[in-house]
Amino acid sequence: MRNRYVLAAGALLAGLVLIAALLGLGTVAVAIMAPVQDSAGWRRWADVGQSFGVLSTVVSGLAFVALIITLWIQMKELSFQRDELRMQRGVAERSRDELRRSADAGMRMLHVELLKMSLDDPSLAQVWPEFRNGSDPHRQRQMAYANLVFQHSTLSMVMAGYTDDQIRDSLRYLFASDLMRAYWREGAAVRRQTQKPGTEHWRIAQIGDEVCQEFDHPAAGSA
Repeated sequence: MRNRYVLAAGALLAGLVLIAALLGLGTVAVAIMAPVQDSAGWRRWADVGQSFGVLSTVVSGLAFVALIITLWIQMKELSFQRDELRMQRGVAERSRDELRRSADAGMRMLHVELLKMSLDDPSLAQVWPEFRNGSDPHRQRQMAYANLVFQHSTLSMVMAGYTDDQIRDSLRYLFASDLMRAYWREGAAVRRQTQKPGTEHWRIAQIGDEVCQEFDHPAAGSA
């Protein structure tokens, strides 16, 4: 598209210059073929001078046209450059979002692996502060497994770009389990301390609180 504009403008300028040159050469040729032997010959040469004056005006007009065309091409170039910058900015933003998602997924996978290690070794489970308060080992393992299930579900929802309604439906399925709701209630303090408002995981946690309230107070959830 850009090359087509430049070629069209160049062809137009070249055509105008060629026409002006042909007019000037034609006028000179006519004057030369007419011998200067009388007053009529001198008048022809005077006409040639006037013709060159007209030609000078034409050339000036062509220069003005060339200036207009040059400005037009520059405006087109700037428009193309702005479009390219917008495209590059969009690509960069998408790449940044993908990198952030990949990094977040990597951190979540590490969290999952740590939880799996605590399930395999009860002595490691005692390191986690979340569900140790007065809980027996059996209860701790249940809560650790519930955490593992929720982290897996959260990661799946974030990677798939779930809407609020889709997140709500998924959490309703999870929270149909009494143990999952117990895990959610017992982990409320930890979520407040560790989650950053405005993030995807914070959004899921907010919806999780709403869904848990629906189960705890069915009348309020159906209202």
